[in-house]
Amino acid sequence: MERLESLQVRKLTFAQAARIYKEHLKKDFPPAEVKPLLVIRQAWNKGNYHAYGFYENMDTQEEVLCAYAFFLADNTNRVLLLDYFAVCGPLRGSGYGSLALALLQKECAGWNGVIIEVEDDELPSLTEETRKTRQRRIAFYKGAGCLMTTTRSRLWDVDYRIMFMPGLAAQEDMTSNMAEKIRSLYEGMYPAMILKRYFEITAK
Repeated sequence: MERLESLQVRKLTFAQAARIYKEHLKKDFPPAEVKPLLVIRQAWNKGNYHAYGFYENMDTQEEVLCAYAFFLADNTNRVLLLDYFAVCGPLRGSGYGSLALALLQKECAGWNGVIIEVEDDELPSLTEETRKTRQRRIAFYKGAGCLMTTTRSRLWDVDYRIMFMPGLAAQEDMTSNMAEKIRSLYEGMYPAMILKRYFEITAK
């Protein structure tokens, strides 16, 4: 518990995010889910992408990266979409993920909230093992205060259910018009021709 309480969050520069991308993210996620770094950089340069690192001993030369979160940002609606979130290797299952999300809520207090895509656990074609894995992931986010919405999407042939973590700055129910919010986020990263081919809202 003492180690967990020492966890701190830092907003990253692009150079810091790129290093985490190369050293961790490319290993932590399936190749099909990893965007080219160039795509992230283009969105970053437009002000539409942010990243955070979670560290122990952050103020010393022995700082240790424990987790990271990459976000696609919609500056108009003031919402973020959680693009990548992972606890580093040996620390998984030790409570770091829950604490990192709690720190994020405070760090992103000026935003209206965070949209989270979780792989659909209700598809009839899933094996029982895959369904349980997806349900555990959903339960993790619910435990952190995230809400399940009725919206569903498909991106790169992967089906998602949409969850939402309300932000401290939200003055209204930000779960409304969720489909439009997601579309707006992706329009900040991908050309229209890519979205037309590989992205759709499957349920509002």
